[in-house]
Amino acid sequence: MKNIKILENLNEIKSIDKQKKSIDSHRPFSKELENKIFQKLKLDWNYNSNAIEGNQLSYGETVAFLNFGLTAKGKPFKDHLDIKGHNEAIGFMLQLIKEDRPLSESDIKDLHKIILVEPYFSKTISPQGVEFEKEIKIGQYKTSPNHVKTVSGDIHYYTNPEEVAFEMNNLLEWYRDAEEEKLHPLVMSAIFHHKFTAIHPFDDGNGRLARILSNFILLKHKYPVIVIKNRDKVQYYAALNIADNGIYEDLVKLFAENVGYSFDIMQKAINGENINEPDDLDKEIELFTKEMQIQDIKTLDFTNNRDFLLNTYVKDFLEYLLPKLNKIGELFQDFRIILIEKIPRLEPKYHTYSNNNLDVIYDNQIDFESILFRVYFIFNGLIKRELEVNIDLKIILNKKSVKYQVIDNVNKIIFEKDFFYSQNIQTVYKEIATPVIYYLINMIKIDNIINSEE
Repeated sequence: MKNIKILENLNEIKSIDKQKKSIDSHRPFSKELENKIFQKLKLDWNYNSNAIEGNQLSYGETVAFLNFGLTAKGKPFKDHLDIKGHNEAIGFMLQLIKEDRPLSESDIKDLHKIILVEPYFSKTISPQGVEFEKEIKIGQYKTSPNHVKTVSGDIHYYTNPEEVAFEMNNLLEWYRDAEEEKLHPLVMSAIFHHKFTAIHPFDDGNGRLARILSNFILLKHKYPVIVIKNRDKVQYYAALNIADNGIYEDLVKLFAENVGYSFDIMQKAINGENINEPDDLDKEIELFTKEMQIQDIKTLDFTNNRDFLLNTYVKDFLEYLLPKLNKIGELFQDFRIILIEKIPRLEPKYHTYSNNNLDVIYDNQIDFESILFRVYFIFNGLIKRELEVNIDLKIILNKKSVKYQVIDNVNKIIFEKDFFYSQNIQTVYKEIATPVIYYLINMIKIDNIINSEE
């Protein structure tokens, strides 16, 4: 617990406590104000927590269903059940807080029953690679492994079924000890969240339940709920992945950032301002316009639109990414980015350039219809041995879309996706850059731990 207590000294934690002190100075809130704030946060929570797990209901459809009972045409019935179950689980959680009694395994199982609503069958793959229909039971710990295959093809291992009861008992003991030692609620919430997801005690619903239990801890200590946005799930999963190595700082900071957003909403409500975020309605409009644009999207010809394509999807993207890489590059003895020009039937050409030398992109002799960038690091500073990380960034410009593919030096896919030219370009940049940066940070931290133990 001593190593974890150090996290209480993070600037992000101190900032949150300052916000809380300011908010608390306005208490007690009127019942109307309190309900207004929580209803807003609860709608955001219901939508985003389910969307992270693949629920197809949009924000507007979630609001219409929960507030007016309107089902969304063409959307799966189970997606509506998941929203209903999640909303009811929040109500059950609030009752547990009201009763002010210790959290038990029985409570956790009851929450799981409420979230999943009813048993169902789901397609899964056996360890032997055979696909079959598996019954997802509610309120019962898993009886078979639920390890998952990641996008890179690796297996992410969770606790084996026969060890779940023991590990869940340990988790609740850890939680009671953390409460007794008065561990900061935000740190406690984040670490409990990771420990629970690392066990993955149920066949399904573990992510949604983990986020409910995290908010149970926060609400018990008069902190607002944390709403992990669906758009931030890459960063969220990356922080959980880093926490697998015993490094909780990124996850705690992510929790602090999102609790800060909730405090901002509370402050707006106290000030009498509109607490509906602009993107609540805008995201519905954006979704509709995007669908329409895809139906009749303009095509771009590489020859005629060369400057636009290179500016937007190569040069401007690198100008977005390079400052972030340079910050990491300061730790390295050697940091280079190489453009590899793949010339048919000839040896490839290599162009090394820095943040201030992007003009090579405008060399008309280079064929950019399929280009490859290599980010090359050699770290030999704080770490005892050299760490070499190669990231190949492949950009393929087509008539309707651009494809980005990021592969590391052992051909593990870090990121791969096609983007239509109609999509918001800043969103595209962020979606690609986030997993790349977190991958590098994770690699460095893991190598640092390995070397410190040698």
